[in-house]
Amino acid sequence: MPISETKLMSKKLTEREAEYLKAVFNLLSEKSVVGSLDVANIMGVSCATASETLKRLYEKGMLVREPWRGVSLSELGLREVNRIMRNHRVFETYVHKFLLVNLGDACECARKIELYLSDKIVDSMCRVLGHPVKCPHDKDIPRGISCCSAKRSQP
Repeated sequence: MPISETKLMSKKLTEREAEYLKAVFNLLSEKSVVGSLDVANIMGVSCATASETLKRLYEKGMLVREPWRGVSLSELGLREVNRIMRNHRVFETYVHKFLLVNLGDACECARKIELYLSDKIVDSMCRVLGHPVKCPHDKDIPRGISCCSAKRSQP
């Protein structure tokens, strides 16, 4: 029986689950579904550990399971991984550019807080930065829903 999206949204991701979600997203750039073994290899864990975390992500509505094939991101999962990547890349860009923090430290700090930044704060940093399309690592910054309707610039 499907669970309502509002109920799913109330189930916050753990930091570890967010790392798995990003791993699935990255693996999906090469194929349409990913298996537990693929994820286990990327995350450096056993296949059983990866399977258990993927199951929790499925239960939270982040993944779609294809029996005997693997998983892909659900619409909710894709929105969530884009939100996490946007938070990370905007924060990292802001801290590196305006606070003059070296890129490695900015990236590490962004990784630690990417789940906890509000859209309002990230949108504000994005506006100050001029709506960049790339982070300092030259990776795309996902567009903000309420922020990036204005013309975007390079960092």
